[in-house]
Amino acid sequence: MVGNFKKGDKVKVASNNDNENYNPFRNKTLTITEKATSSKQHPGFDDGMKGEALYSFVDKDGNDIPFSLYDYELESVKRK
Repeated sequence: MVGNFKKGDKVKVASNNDNENYNPFRNKTLTITEKATSSKQHPGFDDGMKGEALYSFVDKDGNDIPFSLYDYELESVKRK
């Protein structure tokens, strides 16, 4: 399987991701809505990232998140 996550999984921006653009979303739980493994599936997919998946998200209120992230930029949210 390409990618560490699947549609419906709960994730958050990885703590080691230092991109400041993600700060407003850093501590929010995001739900994966789409998973792309090629540029045919997502226009923003970098074909040099073969072996990684690119994910789209919504927040807990169902609002679309305005960016997509690759596996290495995410970490799983532990269920309580």
